[in-house]
Amino acid sequence: MLVTQLHASPVWAAAVFVTNTVLVVAFQVPVTVWMSRFPRRTALAISGVVISVSYLGFLGSVELPHRLAIQAIVGVSVLSTLGELIYAGSSTALAAATAPENALGRALARFQLSTGFSLAIAPAVITALAARGPAALWISLTAATLLAAVAVARLPAAEA
Repeated sequence: MLVTQLHASPVWAAAVFVTNTVLVVAFQVPVTVWMSRFPRRTALAISGVVISVSYLGFLGSVELPHRLAIQAIVGVSVLSTLGELIYAGSSTALAAATAPENALGRALARFQLSTGFSLAIAPAVITALAARGPAALWISLTAATLLAAVAVARLPAAEA
């Protein structure tokens, strides 16, 4: 988006990537520990809301004047990283907690397969949506993420 739509220097995209990496390395453990005070499904639902808000921030940022848009995208990327940190710390734990004890290995394998499959097809899906414009991309991602967050929030309370 920074380079292709806003024609910003590739340095900005690199800065966002480096910032994301540094934030993940520096804050994954503290965020995971802090979020452990919440039930796993609540933490995962919170991550969905945070990520959804970041998607709307990306959509809104393309409407700003050029210089402000670049700065907004960098800022929204930090919010997106926070959602990523919350998600990473709770997703596998939730999958493990909700699996029957005798099927834990199979449940975790299915979870990892679904995650891997999603990561594999994401570039094609995002490219197809982006070709239809920023609204198609960001609103679709927001809707799907919020739907998933609601589904997780409605999981039975019996999860550990």
